[in-house]
Amino acid sequence: MSDCVGDLSLATKVDKEMLDYADVEAEKYGITRAEFVRRLLDLYRESRREQVDCPHCGSAVVMDLRGDHGG
Repeated sequence: MSDCVGDLSLATKVDKEMLDYADVEAEKYGITRAEFVRRLLDLYRESRREQVDCPHCGSAVVMDLRGDHGG
C-alpha cells in the first residue's frame, strides 16, 4: 500500500458525518485520512474491474455509484 506521499492533492467537500467517519476509520487502522481515501478509491477501482470477490459466494462484487442502487 501507498504512504500517500505523492505531490498531487485531491480536494473534496463532504458533510461532517462523513468526515468524522473517515477520521474514525483511519484512526482505527492507524493510517491517515488521505490513505483511507486512497484505499477506498483503490477498492472501488478494483471492483469496477471485477477484481473483488464476495467472501461468501466467490462472485465478483462490482460497486455502482449511480445512486439508484439498481432499484
